[in-house]
Amino acid sequence: MFGYKKQQQPVAVCTECGAFGHTIRNIGERCGKPYGGRRCAGIRARATDSANWKECPKCGATGLHEGNECNVCLKSGWLYVRPAVHETT
Repeated sequence: MFGYKKQQQPVAVCTECGAFGHTIRNIGERCGKPYGGRRCAGIRARATDSANWKECPKCGATGLHEGNECNVCLKSGWLYVRPAVHETT
């Protein structure tokens, strides 16, 4: 959209603050981002399946909409959409 480059699809999501990660080797490590006035104690959980992610419909995975930071995906370009768990019988 508007010639902006698409953001890289994340591969991890923090179990506490929800921050996205883009480095596979950091999966399983502590997040540590500032969160609620302290360092986040969450763990970067694996989210490498493409079904975990959806391109932001507002910015088209660029993180920008009409020259401004996208407020839907918080400029990441992606939405974490955990697939539904189907019960097996």
